[in-house]
Amino acid sequence: MAGTRVAPDEKHDSDPQASNWPGIWSYAGIGMELAGAIIGLTLAGYWVDYKFGTEPTGLIVGATLGIIGGFYNFIRQAIQLTRRQQRTDSRRDTKRKGDSAGNHDDTDR
Repeated sequence: MAGTRVAPDEKHDSDPQASNWPGIWSYAGIGMELAGAIIGLTLAGYWVDYKFGTEPTGLIVGATLGIIGGFYNFIRQAIQLTRRQQRTDSRRDTKRKGDSAGNHDDTDR
């Protein structure tokens, strides 16, 4: 039907691959945040070196802080996303089991 709208849950249930796309984009966003933290703090360290003549201390400190902070945030958010995806998957599996339990065909009796 051309004008029929499909609820988001129905769309994801009919196509198992479609349910993975939100998670994929979330993980990609986390990766971009990691890169942003490393690049941003490295550039900030470079600017400190340029401004105060402390080469290469600012660059090393900035890069180190970017790597540590970026990976901390990356791991924390990845764990949250994984837990959220596991809860979503278990709800979907429970719903499917409940739906299939009620759809028995009585022609075998």
